[in-house]
Amino acid sequence: MPNDNRILFRRTVLFGTPLLYIVLGLIHPMEDPGMGEDTGVFIALHFAQLFLIAGIALSLWFLVDGLDSRAATVTRALILPYVILYTTLDAIAGLAMGDVVAAANALPAADQAAAGRLIDDLRQAEITGYLFYAAVGLAWLGAAFSAIVAVRHRSPRPALVLMGLGALVFAVGHPKPFGPTGMALFLVGIIWLELRPQRKDTRAPVSVQPT
Repeated sequence: MPNDNRILFRRTVLFGTPLLYIVLGLIHPMEDPGMGEDTGVFIALHFAQLFLIAGIALSLWFLVDGLDSRAATVTRALILPYVILYTTLDAIAGLAMGDVVAAANALPAADQAAAGRLIDDLRQAEITGYLFYAAVGLAWLGAAFSAIVAVRHRSPRPALVLMGLGALVFAVGHPKPFGPTGMALFLVGIIWLELRPQRKDTRAPVSVQPT
């Protein structure tokens, strides 16, 4: 890929994925759909999120592309666990639950009360659910912060602060207000990093005096 096209693709991923995540978070319902409510938008958003998770993973890879440091290596090592954990959570809590509610809505009226109680029971998170949710957040934070550490030598400090704060806020969840707020901060930090003025070497050339 020619250099200009590579830069264009890189920045499309780095800028576009957080921007789309902001849109997704703003559209996402404040609460999961219940009995009698339409699940179409909810399911569509979580299907789209599968691609956004991959986009975020690729963004983290691009951030440390060409860097040979321990932090960059940690970032690359954590990308796959992050993708596996987050897509699993999305498939269970988003796609599967949306399908369950849609199927329950199609049941005869006499059966919907029992189906509603079952859905409520499924949504009562147990300790394993909290641990899995925490694992997803830790995988994201580990990958994001190791990437921030990896680029610290070539990044303005405010950009690093914005990216770190955005990663922390986004770890709470992707729906509003935390998801869009976190991704907005993360996006501003990435834009600052990518479009920062390049420093020029203004040092005078060293002259060699004849001996």
